[in-house]
Amino acid sequence: MRPNTRAIFYLQLCLLSFLIGDSVAKKLLESIPLGQVMCLRTAAALLVLIVILLGSRRLSLLKVTKPVHHFLRSLVFTLISLGYYVAVKYFPMSAVTAALAGAPIIISAISPLILRERANTVQWLATIAGFIGVCLVLKPDLANLGWHYLALLSLPLSYSTMILWSRYLSRTESDWSMNFYIYFPLLIVSFFWPEQWIALDAMDMAMIMVSGTGGAFGFILMVAAFRIGKPVVVAPFEYTSIIMAAGVDMLFWHFYPDSAMWLGIGLILLCAALQAWQARIEPPVITPHLRPEDTHMP
Repeated sequence: MRPNTRAIFYLQLCLLSFLIGDSVAKKLLESIPLGQVMCLRTAAALLVLIVILLGSRRLSLLKVTKPVHHFLRSLVFTLISLGYYVAVKYFPMSAVTAALAGAPIIISAISPLILRERANTVQWLATIAGFIGVCLVLKPDLANLGWHYLALLSLPLSYSTMILWSRYLSRTESDWSMNFYIYFPLLIVSFFWPEQWIALDAMDMAMIMVSGTGGAFGFILMVAAFRIGKPVVVAPFEYTSIIMAAGVDMLFWHFYPDSAMWLGIGLILLCAALQAWQARIEPPVITPHLRPEDTHMP
């Protein structure tokens, strides 16, 4: 399987993991304070990573060569996460994923400057078509910009920043180190979030574990996808997450897309089809000093 194709496969598993984790988190946020959900879900994700690292004897992969980058990236991740949890709490899942799916147009625009990876004409047309589809799904209302809506609209830039930063660090850092250290500032901030915690039952704790596990595996797969695949090729496949999220909205929250949203979804599918065709281009060079299992397998 070619690297770009493998990266797209990893990304689809990543999106499914995120969708499961975030849908469960949205359900929890209906009755549990925001700070409590953030803290316990983050702790659950860290626990999952520690168990995997211990079980697979990969603790040595937590060694880093760019600690300042890891620290700054973890702070950015904390800010992104705060906005993301607010968006998940107050908006349909399809709107949240549509906001995140705006990241590929930003990635396509700045990848040539940062990573020297240029998109061709077909890739640009596909990305723009997908972005128009995102706007039709999201329907940004610039006349009513509350702080909840600003949190939603901030997601494309923040998410694309995390993706490109991961791509840059993947040249010297392991997937595991990039996914492990980002959680600690968020864990601290959410623990001191100014809300009163409530008592949870066994079902709530089980749902938190499922949500945290989905988030942990999602980030592992995301970093793996953007390590081995070219961001300008792989990133537009984020658009398929909107299809998944629309299905979840209809199934669990009885939120049904209107005609404009279906048109947007159609453009998103067109973007994915064009990028699937483009994914046959030459594979990217893999960082040579990393072990094959670190580079090819999440």
